[in-house]
Amino acid sequence: MIGLSILAVVFGYIFLSKFIISKTYEKFGTKKAKYIATAIMVLIPTWDVILGFPIYAYLCATKAGVHIYKTVDNVEGFYVGEKDIANQPYEPYKGYKYIEYQEVKDQKPTGKYYRSYWVNYFKDRSESQYCVYPRYQNSPTHPYTKAFSEGKCIVKKEISEGEVSRWSTVWNSNTNKIKNYYLVKIYGLGISVKKVGQIQDRSVKKILSEQFSVDWNKGWLLGFLSSIETGHPKIKFCGIDYSNVFELEHKTLKPKNKEEK
Repeated sequence: MIGLSILAVVFGYIFLSKFIISKTYEKFGTKKAKYIATAIMVLIPTWDVILGFPIYAYLCATKAGVHIYKTVDNVEGFYVGEKDIANQPYEPYKGYKYIEYQEVKDQKPTGKYYRSYWVNYFKDRSESQYCVYPRYQNSPTHPYTKAFSEGKCIVKKEISEGEVSRWSTVWNSNTNKIKNYYLVKIYGLGISVKKVGQIQDRSVKKILSEQFSVDWNKGWLLGFLSSIETGHPKIKFCGIDYSNVFELEHKTLKPKNKEEK
């Protein structure tokens, strides 16, 4: 039924366009008037695509993706901000030995800082007291439950604020601390440039790298057509490589054990 309604609108607009173009030609009697009328009728539903796509492509080529200002070698771990106690344990990022974070309980920081890393509790008996036990002990197929049954665990060890790494990563998906999140917003064309992540040197409050995403709603017509199935427009974006979600970290804070990446 929706498909038939859309077809009716499309054919209705084509019929209306032909009628207006024909009447314009009859009134003015020149091909120039006919071309102008045709151009107007074509641009009414597509002008935001015609203008939007070149701007989107330009921003993808010049602004989107990872921008490195300074790299650091032989990094074993870094600070990742606030983490809710309810979602522990927190696994170190791929390629790194540990992550550090400030604990949050009931949406409020507890003031405590922790370092988490993998250990084999059969070999590292002194570390076993810090192991985080699985929440899903009755689910043997759960990745952490399975790892725990094989003698591996993630340690949650409290550290002082002064021991926290100088390197920190901040992502807008779990924090509102990124300044100038929206760098560009072109409302009429549905284009936005967002700073989605950054890595900082906390000791000197300097940004080492940033990652930007460019989003485009593909124009109202294409956006509407793409939303028929799901009810939501399919946003076109660039700047994030989901095949390597740690792209920003790996390119800035180069892991000490690169073969583990």
